[in-house]
Amino acid sequence: MNRRAQSLPTHGIATEIHWVPGNCGIHANKEADRQANLARDASGSTGIVRAYTSASNRPRRISEGRSAAMAEWEANKSRKHFRYRLNGKAGTQRHIPMTCVKSLATRFHRLKSGHAPTGVYLNRFGHRDDHKCWWCGETVSQTREHLFRHCSRWRDQQGDHWKAVGKARGGKAGRFRNVQISELFTIQECDQAVMDFLAATEVGRFPPK
Repeated sequence: MNRRAQSLPTHGIATEIHWVPGNCGIHANKEADRQANLARDASGSTGIVRAYTSASNRPRRISEGRSAAMAEWEANKSRKHFRYRLNGKAGTQRHIPMTCVKSLATRFHRLKSGHAPTGVYLNRFGHRDDHKCWWCGETVSQTREHLFRHCSRWRDQQGDHWKAVGKARGGKAGRFRNVQISELFTIQECDQAVMDFLAATEVGRFPPK
């Protein structure tokens, strides 16, 4: 049922405008409308809502989304593994290891997560026949605790390290010697002291050939 609305001559060209009902006699269009109405009713929506975001706000929203995803990832790690415990709000400060050379930062994060090539770790996975410390030659197990506190090879560096830790925490070195190594790696104020200790020693490196 087409209806001629009007005929307008423009520059010698006759223009005709017709009104055509969209679903007139077309079964597929009627079925499409019926399915759309069913979907609308099922979702409880009473209309179509369009949200527009200006181009200037997109970078901010992308940044916020990345920060939220990082915070969620860190929270999940902290919940499953005690070595990943975080101090303070995630993502609020830039960690010292992120500004250091890659090889030093790698040693830091391996020690922090408990996956550093220590005697105990390598022995557990069959890469060494024993778990003794190869730096000092003693018969004790080479753990993070041993390397940061008791290994005679790095005794001078250990003293400097714990002094730096005490200074960073606003107290004396001896006061913080009982801090668990897993906890030490979660205190951002102590990151610089740990990085200086690693730079002055071979702790966290694979055993020499």
